Formats: sequence, structure tokens, C-alpha cells
Amino acid sequence: MKASWRLLVAASLLFAFAAIASPDERIDRLPEHYRKWLLEEVPYIISDGEKETFLRLESEKERETFIDVFWRKRDENPSTVENEYKEEHYRRLVYANEFLGRDTFRPGWRTDRGRYYILLGEPRSRQNFESRDGIYPAELWFYNNPELKTYALPPFFYLLFFRRHGTGEFELYDPVGDGPQALLTRVNTKSMDYRDDVERAYNELTFVDPELAKASLSFRTDEGDLAQFQATPFGTYELLNQIALAPLYGVDTSYAERLDFERGTVESDYLFRYVTSAGMINVLPGPGEASYLHWVIELPPQNVAFVFDNESGLYATAFVASIEVESKDVPGTLVMEDRKESFITLNSYEEASLHLPVSYSGMTPMVPGTYTVRVILRNRACPSRDESDCVRSYTLLDGDVTVPEWPKTPLLGDLVLAYGTELRGGEISYRSYRFGSQEILPNPSGVYSIGDAITVAATAWNAPAGGSIRFRLDSAEAEGFIGPDQTVPLKGDEPIVQELALPIAEGGRFRLTATLLDAQHQERDKTSTLLTVSPRTSIDRPSVRGSMPQIRPELPGIVSMALGEQYLALERDEKARELLERALVENKGLGPVREHLASLELEAGNSARAVELLEPVYAQIKDRVEVLSLLGQAYFYQNRFEEAVDVLEKAIALARPEPSMLNVLANASYRVGKLDRAQELLERSLSADPNQDDVKEILTKLKAERGSGPGS
Repeated sequence: MKASWRLLVAASLLFAFAAIASPDERIDRLPEHYRKWLLEEVPYIISDGEKETFLRLESEKERETFIDVFWRKRDENPSTVENEYKEEHYRRLVYANEFLGRDTFRPGWRTDRGRYYILLGEPRSRQNFESRDGIYPAELWFYNNPELKTYALPPFFYLLFFRRHGTGEFELYDPVGDGPQALLTRVNTKSMDYRDDVERAYNELTFVDPELAKASLSFRTDEGDLAQFQATPFGTYELLNQIALAPLYGVDTSYAERLDFERGTVESDYLFRYVTSAGMINVLPGPGEASYLHWVIELPPQNVAFVFDNESGLYATAFVASIEVESKDVPGTLVMEDRKESFITLNSYEEASLHLPVSYSGMTPMVPGTYTVRVILRNRACPSRDESDCVRSYTLLDGDVTVPEWPKTPLLGDLVLAYGTELRGGEISYRSYRFGSQEILPNPSGVYSIGDAITVAATAWNAPAGGSIRFRLDSAEAEGFIGPDQTVPLKGDEPIVQELALPIAEGGRFRLTATLLDAQHQERDKTSTLLTVSPRTSIDRPSVRGSMPQIRPELPGIVSMALGEQYLALERDEKARELLERALVENKGLGPVREHLASLELEAGNSARAVELLEPVYAQIKDRVEVLSLLGQAYFYQNRFEEAVDVLEKAIALARPEPSMLNVLANASYRVGKLDRAQELLERSLSADPNQDDVKEILTKLKAERGSGPGS
């Protein structure tokens, strides 16, 4: 029986500390200082997922970033420069190696006492039984600390170590596998009943020390009594397992699960710095008979870093937002991408806002289609000019959306749940979740507290004259109307923003449905969204709001240009041309529109129109590579070779040129008699791309021509 219990205990401990002993060839390939960190410094506090990710890292930069984030995730007070958790861990490690390995050839961290000292820290007290008659050398540790509940541990328990048979290092005692008899130097067996032996040994230990006797039965104080002679106490195994898991209790290790995504998406400085957030993406009709993507990300306050500047008295942080919209209709086609930086500052009177969520939003017009939208929001706060001091993190919002063709019949846009609304002064404009002078404060989590009111925004394409929108709230978990049921008249194409009371006394999941009605109260469209009512008395709402610098639809030509560029990405050139021509009519000063149209004209063989489009831009901007390249090609096709050489030489001086541009410039140079320059340019083109047989043939003829000419 004792042997079987010993096997059970061994299996339990092996399971708890499997990560320490598991062989892996990747560990052998690690540089020495990283192998030491993984195997000797953090083996008891690193999760299996973190260890696996660390072993997959390929560079010193990645490993250093990982280690930095590893400790930051465990920092119990991120607002201070010091990482108290890290400092305490290394203090325990030093102590274990210096004092708890003296009786063995192994380093202290590998001993049983060293392991539990690193995991739990200094016990409240220790009792030593090194020279007591009748028992082998033993050491009893008492842990008595209410804060242990933070790690799902009982506030009071024992740990008992002893020298088995009086020799060797101190080992962790096992109440079941060893039993009280293992602590006694002389065992007086009078019965064939094992439980009688346990009881006699327990009684002898009671004369030595009552606490030692209790610990010999169970490390848990609620199991160490005589009643346990009739039942096997398994609480010790549960306790040891809880201790093994304690370093991971409450630690978010999800950052280590995103390696494949991060390597291709975020910069190495942001590697492993993912933070959680709530977010939503909405498709809504907007000005210019265009559909718009609106998106919002809400970050908990602990996931946003601000720095305080003593000179200005301001708290500041920076956000870098990038958005990618990929077509699902034409897989692999990136229809739209953008990346911009913005800053948020708070004065000392707004300091309370640092403890509330931060909301960040954006908006862009989109052509019809089905898309995957991905927004990556990076946060950076730097207390000094030293980049290593900067606190960085990122979060991700992604989802699939369908942008409809502008319909000929009424159609509802997405319902947008919000905390409330805010009236904005100044110009009336269309922005992210702002419709004219009214801005709604989106609630991306869709969570409200009992007693809250819901604010909801509903918009419609081709809203019917004299129509209305009916809002109805039902239970999402069971059949039944909850209320309210309200009908609100439409005001032309203006969005309906309505506040709805929540007549709910307890939490749950609910479905809000909006129905678009015409003047005869006939249903024309319907949409719904889910929301949650929490039993909490209040929900923290964002006090700080930022936004990605975005398109301004009120500026002439801007929306048509953006949509035309998206059609170009989809290779729908005729539709792109239509919108770009419209943008040019609306605003003749849009240089990018002229560039796009000039490129289309060159592909169509209309170089004269390309020159007409580009020369006004060139007159204003002399150093834009895209303009110089297109204009040079247009001049060449018009046989204006001197002008082609002039602008193309400027282009290749500004940026590394493509072989095609070098070939056009070489041809133009040849036409104006610059044979040396033509040969040099052709050789440079072949150096960039050797697989150009036609260029090789031209170069051979040019060399032959120059060889037979004067001055060769």
C-alpha cells in the first residue's frame, strides 16, 4: 500500500514540475545566459506556453523583449520604476542557493526546500528538529498569511522536510507515502493493521511536538486530526498542486500565444506586448451617397500608459493606428491601408481620467464588397529620450464586414450601442461616430449596469419619406418581451439617436431590434444587436477619447478620390477612372488624383492627357518621385526626349529606380546622343534584374555601335 501511495505522490509532483525536467534539443541550442535564465532562474514560475514560445524565438532581440515583458506581466505595481516581484524573486533565488543547498552537492534552487522557498518566500516561522531523540532530523515550516488567498492558497498550512533515514539532504515529507512512522528512528510495529502503526507513530510525535504530529498527517490544518486515521487525507496533494500553480495565478500569459501573428504584423519593439480591449466595427451610410466603416477600440486604464512631464504639468501618451482592409471577394487584395500617429494630453485637473477606460476610433469610406478589416492600435509612452525606457503595447480589432451597393430600396445600417451622446460645437461634420453636431459615445462591449439607459444610433440608406424606426428589447435567453417598445419618426437621412430606458431588475443577455417602417407602417428592413446587463451597480465609461486622423468628407473630391483608389486596388479601372474624374471636377488641386489618372492614361496610350494632368503638379512640386516618373514616361512617348531625360534623372536621384524606369531613361538618353549615359543605365538595369533578354540585346547593339563610332 505504501509503495502505491509513493508512486501517486511522485506522479503528482512530476506533473506539477514537468517543465523543469523535460528534455528539449532547442534548450541545448540556446546561448548560455538564456539557457541559464530558463532552466535555473525561472523554472518554477514560467508557464508551459511561455516556455514553448521562448524556445521558438530566433534572435537576441526577440529573447530580450520576451524577458522584459515576462517580468512586466508580473509587476504588481507597474506605476513604479522598480519591479518588486522580480526583485523579490531574485532575492529568494540567491537565498536558496546560498543557504538551502549546503547539505547537498546540488545548487540550492534544485532542492525541495529551495523550490518551495522560491515559490512561497520566507515562512512565518520555522521549527528545527535536528537533534531530538527518537526522530530523524526534520524542519517544519509554518505559513500563516491571509494574503496567500490572493494566489488561491489557504492562509495557514505546513511544509515538512526531513532527512530520510537520517542521511542526505532535506526532502519534502509525504504524509501519505511516508507516514508518521518515517519520521521515527525506531518503529514499534505491534499490529498488521497499517492504520494502528500510523496512530502509534502519531502519538509518539505528539510527545515530541503537537504541530509536528499534525503536519505528519496533513499539511492542511483542517485535515490534521485523528479522524484521518480512518480516511486517507488527500488535501496535501491538492495544496502542493496549488503551490506549484501559484506563480501563474492572475498572470495574463496570453502575450506568449501570439508569436506567429506578431512577427508579421507588429514591430519587434511591440513583440509580446499585446493587451486586451473591447472593440466593434460598423457599416453606416454617410455623405456623398457613400458607405463608411466606423470602428472603435476601448482600452482598460491599466492597458494605457501615460507619462507626466514636470515642466508642462501634462500627462501624455501616443497612439499609432494602422488599418488594413482586405477583399474577401478577391482574396489577397489589400483594398485600403493607412497608418497614422496621434497624441493625447491631459492636464492635472483631468488626472482622474487616468483611472478610466480610453476610447479610440476611426472612420473611412468604402466601396461595396465583403472585407476583412484589421485595426492595430499601438500605444507608446516615453518618460525620457532613451527608447529603452518607453512603455509600449498594442491591441487588435478585426472582423468581417459587408459594404452594400447603395441600395434603391430602404436599408438599415448597423445598430450602434452607446453610453450616451455629446453635442459638439463648431462646424457640422461627419466623423467617426459623429453625425453633424451630435457625437455618440460608442459602447463596444455592449455592457450596461442595472438602472442604466441604453443609447442606440440607427441610420438608413434611402430612408422612406414619412417613415420611422421601431426599437424593441427582448430577452436573448428566453422567449419574452422585456421592453421598451418605442417608435421614432425619421428626419430625412439624419440618423436616429435614441435613449431607451432599461426596465430590468436583474442582469442577463438581451436583444435590441430595430425595424424600419415606411409611411404606411409597413416593415422595410430589420436589424438587431445583443447587449448585456450586468448586476454591477455601475460600469466605468471612457473619459478620454482619441481618434485616428481621418478623411474629411466635407472637403471637395476627398471621398471620390478615396473610393477611386480602392477601385484601383481591386483592378476595376473603369470604375476607378469614373470616380477619379469626378474627384478632379470637384477639386482640381488634388495631386494624387492627377497621378492616378495619368497612370491610367499612360496604360491606355494617351500620353498627351497624362502630360496635361501632371504638368500642373510638377510646377508646384519638383521632388515627388511618382510625378517625375510618370511625367518622364509621358514626355518620352511624346518624343520630348530632352524633357524626359531632365525629369527622369531627377527621379532616379531621389529613390532607387525600378529597371523599367532605367530603361526608359536609357532610351531617352540615347535619343539625345548621350550614348555613354545610355550604356551606363542599361548596365545598371541588368544589375538590378539580370533576366531581361531584350535589354541585353539592346546593350550588345549599343556597345557595337559605340565601338564603330568616332572617339570609341
